[in-house]
Amino acid sequence: MRKTYELVLQDSITKLDSLSMQCKNEMESWGKLDTNVIIKSASSLDAWDYCFSIAIGIAGAKISTSEQLENYLNDVHHAASGATGDYTKLQEFLGSLLRHQGDAIDKPWTEKQFINRAYEPADVGYHRLLWGHDIINLGVDNPFRLMFEQQGISGILQAVRHLVADTTSRQGLPLPGSATFDYIKDNGKVSNYLLELAKNLSKESCGNMRNAQSIYSHMFTIRAQDIMGGGAIAGFSAMYFKIRGIQNSVRRVQFRLIAYSVAFFGQAMLGAVKQNGIPYINIPLAATVFKNLAQLYYFSLKETRELYDRTYELIAEGDRLSECVTSTGEGLITYGNASAYLYELSQGQRNVDSLIEEFERRLS
Repeated sequence: MRKTYELVLQDSITKLDSLSMQCKNEMESWGKLDTNVIIKSASSLDAWDYCFSIAIGIAGAKISTSEQLENYLNDVHHAASGATGDYTKLQEFLGSLLRHQGDAIDKPWTEKQFINRAYEPADVGYHRLLWGHDIINLGVDNPFRLMFEQQGISGILQAVRHLVADTTSRQGLPLPGSATFDYIKDNGKVSNYLLELAKNLSKESCGNMRNAQSIYSHMFTIRAQDIMGGGAIAGFSAMYFKIRGIQNSVRRVQFRLIAYSVAFFGQAMLGAVKQNGIPYINIPLAATVFKNLAQLYYFSLKETRELYDRTYELIAEGDRLSECVTSTGEGLITYGNASAYLYELSQGQRNVDSLIEEFERRLS
């Protein structure tokens, strides 16, 4: 009988050792980080994502700096202004759609010269900066006000057509709020700090004001060509997501952020080459880069918060399970030494043997 108890005790000790080792291995694994799980996360970019996001960004930069496209769009503006020329069917159609010849927004001083906000002659190359094209200017030359006074309610739509048409010109449409940079020169004439900055940059880069208009148009205006570059990136990215079945919001934002950033800085570098160190600044692209950066921060913060909440839920669930295990053993008898447990085993065995003997006696 004692040998049987020793075997039972030895078997129990072996099982306890095995269970202890399993618990130890499990707890040690808690501190290990499986990097493969992170790499394969749904929000992680793969090699194809990096390649195509950079390629799409380069394509956007090329579109935004293409001289052929710039000339094509400038002819659209010429057609919309009523100028004669050798235009394609599409240019003629867009020109008729955006026709704005004779609008009060372009108020002339003479046949070949425009006015500024002081009703003085303005340089034709900067006439939009100095009169009638700042959509948030509350002065007398607000474009919507001018066109309403000229044509009534229909003038509001005409103002939109005119402003859209001006984005296709080589100079572009002045940034909203440009009028706030007006100032009076020493000679008493009205100028604008953005204009003077462009002239100064031109002097520093090439020693004269030859590049002033190009610098101004590529830094302080909204141009259809710049918008088209960003639009191409959006379209190509959407096609890529569709083909590869990418649905994760964080992954999409990361992809677009890389593409738009490559396009923005690529265009800036190409502009610096063409303008003797003065970069092209694509305002719409800059706004889009900032937007995607803000979205990435928002989505990352949202996921981090969800993980934080889920972690605390799991900790609370673990505490409840621990309490449940503890309460399960509350009704069990405990002893202070091993001999008492062995005695309890032997006593239990005797009780079982007595029960078996009683069953045998009753059945015999």
